[in-house]
Amino acid sequence: MTFNGLKISELSAKLAGRTVLQGINFQLQKGNVLAVLGPSGCGKSTLLKIIAGIVQPTCGNITWGSVDISKTPAHKRGVGLMFQNNALFPHMNVQENVRFGLEMLSVSKEEANDRTIDLLELVGLKGYGNRAVDTLSGGESQRVALARVLAPEPKVVLLDEPFNSLDRALRRTLVDQVFEILRAKKMTSIHVTHEGDEASLFSDSVLIINNGQTINKGSFATIVSSPSNVLSADLLGLRTMWVPKAQFRDGKWSFSTPWGVKEFTGSQSGRHQLLLRPELVQVSDTGAKALVTKAFYTAGQRYINCSIGDLKNFTVLSDRDTGVGESVYLAADLDSIEVLNDA
Repeated sequence: MTFNGLKISELSAKLAGRTVLQGINFQLQKGNVLAVLGPSGCGKSTLLKIIAGIVQPTCGNITWGSVDISKTPAHKRGVGLMFQNNALFPHMNVQENVRFGLEMLSVSKEEANDRTIDLLELVGLKGYGNRAVDTLSGGESQRVALARVLAPEPKVVLLDEPFNSLDRALRRTLVDQVFEILRAKKMTSIHVTHEGDEASLFSDSVLIINNGQTINKGSFATIVSSPSNVLSADLLGLRTMWVPKAQFRDGKWSFSTPWGVKEFTGSQSGRHQLLLRPELVQVSDTGAKALVTKAFYTAGQRYINCSIGDLKNFTVLSDRDTGVGESVYLAADLDSIEVLNDA
């Protein structure tokens, strides 16, 4: 049976003689959302530009359904791209901005007007059609940009960190609204972001890129439960990680921890870090002695940062009213400590 969606096969790219993407592969089912995570400069935005037809790959294929669109001109690909800079035309009002792409496609004036009215209502801007774009707030501007992207009814919507310039509260609200709209319209979409918690809100799958290569892909739940490498854990907001003292003998690593020696079978090559999730450590009457260096709340839960010998900023979930400068004992099971590749 023919795959119904977007397929990227062995995609590689060079810019100014430098390899920026290498061997990228993934499939995105029609109507699903993919989050692309990675540090700055890893190739995330270049990937979107290649899919949109703005940048040409050095090799690889882009397929929609059974049709290879790798050589198809950008304006015929059926791809909508939304940037961090909303790129609204300042000399046009709101409805003219939304209608612009439809005029380029020679859609009739009557249909273009109908679509514009419907889309402005969909994005919560009913009655804004005649407003000048310089009178809009940041959130309103991004919703106009979304309406403009959706107007030509693209097969795929690409979002290149379009919410980064907004404050955190507005950003969270707008992310919820935008992906509710994309879900309602059953739009296939790819969202580039630095925020793991943001990706958890909307994604069906996650692709993590570093130095132009895929280092992890799968569902958010799968990667969170088994991140396999340090960068994946860091991007998804997992704490706490540290570089342990280690020995390698007879095909096994031995990592020294405050709770004993953690053994791991693996190759002598490569570097590792240890991960111990805050919820798997208990403030107890016995265990490793630690000094509280900070107390804070996240999403209504209380955490403390502790120092245990050379191990600094060790984060623990705690319901005890423990103050900075006080000593506590932390209990943890060696089996709860995960060994990650330092990728």
